[in-house]
Amino acid sequence: METNFSEYQKALLSLEKALAEPKSDIVRDATIQRFEFCVELAWKCAKKVMGTNSTAPKTVVREMAQNQLINDVEFWLNAIDQRNLSSHTYKEALAEIVYQFARDFLAKGQDLLARLAKP
Repeated sequence: METNFSEYQKALLSLEKALAEPKSDIVRDATIQRFEFCVELAWKCAKKVMGTNSTAPKTVVREMAQNQLINDVEFWLNAIDQRNLSSHTYKEALAEIVYQFARDFLAKGQDLLARLAKP
């Protein structure tokens, strides 16, 4: 569990740093990449903590809600969708949408990290 947890923690710090930079095309694209890492590590880390056998991200997100690791299931399902869109398609308008979503994601990602850290 430690590897995923520490990697998730590092990914969130990296996202936070990217979001603190003045926005440019390069910063936006770096932020999106860091967001993608965070989403992927979030559900995988939660999966490990919960000990679930589920392998589908959206199923794990629903289990995260059942285990009170997250409060807003729809937001997290949307995060999975945003991650999938941004990693398979590149369009300027989509990049802007995902960048803005990543800004909203940071606080929820940090909240999940805190909940995962509780014994």
